[in-house]
Amino acid sequence: MGLLTSALLSLIAASWLLGILRYGRVLLDSWKEPTLLWPVLIVESDDWGPGPLAQAEVLLRLSSLLTRFQDQTGRSAVMTLALQLAAPDRASIRESSCHQYGRVSLSHDDFEPILAAIREGEERGVFAAQLHCLEHFWPAALLAAADTTNAVRAWLLSSEDELTEALPPHLQSRWVDASRLPTRALPAHEISRAATEEVEQFASIIGRRPRVAVPPTFVWNEEVEKSWHRSGVRFVVTPGARYVGRDSDGTLLSDATGIYNGLEAKSGVRYLVRDAYFEPALGHTAEATLESLDRKTRDRRPTLLETHRSNFLGDEQQTERCFRELARLFERALERFPHLRFLTTEELGESIFERDPKLVATGLLPRLSAWLTRAARVRNLRLLFWTTAAGLAFSLLAAWAEMRGMPSP
Repeated sequence: MGLLTSALLSLIAASWLLGILRYGRVLLDSWKEPTLLWPVLIVESDDWGPGPLAQAEVLLRLSSLLTRFQDQTGRSAVMTLALQLAAPDRASIRESSCHQYGRVSLSHDDFEPILAAIREGEERGVFAAQLHCLEHFWPAALLAAADTTNAVRAWLLSSEDELTEALPPHLQSRWVDASRLPTRALPAHEISRAATEEVEQFASIIGRRPRVAVPPTFVWNEEVEKSWHRSGVRFVVTPGARYVGRDSDGTLLSDATGIYNGLEAKSGVRYLVRDAYFEPALGHTAEATLESLDRKTRDRRPTLLETHRSNFLGDEQQTERCFRELARLFERALERFPHLRFLTTEELGESIFERDPKLVATGLLPRLSAWLTRAARVRNLRLLFWTTAAGLAFSLLAAWAEMRGMPSP
């Protein structure tokens, strides 16, 4: 019996050793990631900017909806707006027969109602403008694609304010040459120039430099980060990885995984993770999104929800459904989590960076509890926890049976 117990304990020890060797990085990152004291919910909405003037009415309606919901501190619900700062000047592009690119800025008089609605929401404390891009594509790549793809050429030459969301997904990536697949890297000096330019454009239009950047389609690289950081960006929103291009099938290619909230990059920016989704136009419901909030809260992590303006710019039926689901989301979230906190992404990033004791736990027990919960999210680690716990229980039972003089099972 003693040999059996020793063998089981040895097996448990070996399993844990293998688990630590295989998942040591995950375990360490889970420990280093800040532990939140309260549930945090931020709705991050992308792609707002030049385009249909219907955006202005939608933004005003969103602003009114957000003010209806407050957390225990009295803070209204927040929606961040990742802004596109420019769009194709289709008239000038048509004149050049698609050979030269021209742009029109969000600051153009034609888009004043959209910009006014954004500013009003910021004044009410329910909107927070963030940098998304100058354009939601690399202009030279788009022109090159228009030469070979009729649908892209038709989009570019349209007489309407077409949404960039209608472009093929790979062409919506700004920081690579996506004129064809697989994508190719852009020259570093062109990236640096363009990244600096879009920060300056944001400052000119919004009146302050952006502190948070959201890379279009989550494709970007270290050169982009370095240029953003030199220009004042402190936080980059990520999906938990950094994608640097797409392969011949359009699949995203990563050069950095294991990104967690608060991780400092070599470039100097700090990462935040947005990997939960709220796209009612795609069938997402308030209840499904609450499951993400519940999971993140158990992990003591913030919940950053990804959504897009296209949800609210469809037909009337779709728009009404999206507004209805958004209201239900806030209602249910406040009911289920009475201590829920509403913050901007920048405020969250600063609180994590400064280890604000009002939001970030410093005690050992909450951090240990969060660490175990996070580690158990990893399937193979969860299996390891379960099997070794079962093995330990069996060993203890065998030892107790031996002491009592009972036959072993």
